Amino acid sequence: MRVLLADDHSILREGVKSVLNALDQNTVVDEASKGQDAIAMARVNQYDLVLLDISLPDINGLEVLQRIKNSGSSASVAFLSLHPEGQYASRAFSMGAVGYINKNASFDELKGALEKLMKGGKYVSSSYAEKIAFGDDPASLPHQKLSDRELQVMLHIAKGASLSEIADKLCIADKTVSTYRTRVMEKMHLKNNAEITIYAMKMGLIL
Repeated sequence: MRVLLADDHSILREGVKSVLNALDQNTVVDEASKGQDAIAMARVNQYDLVLLDISLPDINGLEVLQRIKNSGSSASVAFLSLHPEGQYASRAFSMGAVGYINKNASFDELKGALEKLMKGGKYVSSSYAEKIAFGDDPASLPHQKLSDRELQVMLHIAKGASLSEIADKLCIADKTVSTYRTRVMEKMHLKNNAEITIYAMKMGLIL
């Protein structure tokens, strides 16, 4: 089995890699510390499973997922993130992810989740599954109304990027970024970049 692990913390990568190898000694684990590197590696290599962090240093993990899927890769993609499930899990699953593991999970939970994913299954924590089962799915939060591209623009704005910087990162025109920014503020009833940043920090969308 071949796995791609994308996270900017080398210690975490080593820990997860140890668990993967303990579950199956024949597992080959490739590592990436940036989203763009993960995208490039997924285009060249045939992975069975890709494990992504949400907060990568260059681009958001959700965008990495989208680009990997658009490249035609057949790899299963799951997230391993510090962000609470309620903030990103619903979006990730709607984009084709097969799992979402919180980094604060216990070792046994992490091991069980990885084992399930390596066998071709899907994973969501029991606590998040209960929320969905009892109608408490956070999918109704304001930022969930945004399209994938609008969310990407919103997160870049929240991190302090200028319109031109966002345009370069997303390979779109400055005017297009401005249009997305307007849509974000209209849908979420926010007035300016400062309010976007405050919302993103309050909801745990950026760390």
